[in-house]
Formats: sequence, C-alpha cells, structure tokens
Amino acid sequence: MNYQRQLKKQTIALLTGLGNSQDEVAQSLRATGVHGVPKNNRSCAIALYLTASMGSDPRIRSVTVGHCSLLIAMSAPPDFRPAGRLLVQLPKPVRRFVAAFDARHYPEVTRGQQPVPETELAVAL
Repeated sequence: MNYQRQLKKQTIALLTGLGNSQDEVAQSLRATGVHGVPKNNRSCAIALYLTASMGSDPRIRSVTVGHCSLLIAMSAPPDFRPAGRLLVQLPKPVRRFVAAFDARHYPEVTRGQQPVPETELAVAL
C-alpha cells in the first residue's frame, strides 16, 4: 500500500476513533489534554490532536483543518522537500464538532477558556 493511502487510512481511523457525536469528540479531546484555538485551522483542537498523534512522522509537514476536510502537507525523504498534499474528508461527528468548536461551544478544549472546577471556585470565593 502506498504511503498516501496508508496515511489517509490512519488519519480517518484517528478521527473516527474520537467518537460518534460531537460531544464524544470533545470528551475524547479533553481526555487527551488538547486545547485548541477556535477559527484557527492550524491550531484548532483537531489539528493539534492529529499533529500530536502523527507529528513524529518526518514526512508530515503540517495539518490544516477546514469545515469539511483537512489537508496534510507532506515531505519526501531524503531531503524532506515538499511532496504534495493529502485531502481527507472529516467524519460527520468531527465536522459537527469543528463547527461547534469554532462557535466556542466547547470551552473545556479551548485554549485559555477552560471552565474553573467547582472545588477551585469554592476556594476562590
């Protein structure tokens, strides 16, 4: 199997493994400690998750997430120059999560906007 097909399958498996609903996707991202920036296609929660999961592969230069798909910019050994891009469609639960995340409905996975736990809130009062 060629590298692009293998990478596409791996990416789809990671995305579908996040959950069957947008809330499950958010819970999975929170459990892994991901905190992204809404409306930022390179620093959103999904892009950061995929970069952390697959970023050790030197053939992956960057991950950019859109509303319906994502784009993986690739490099080619031995000099690791740009080697094309791979477009991957987002599964529906992830697509719905991205829309809700950009609308700031998931502060628990938004950088700098995590809700204060009730125990800390009581101490602060």
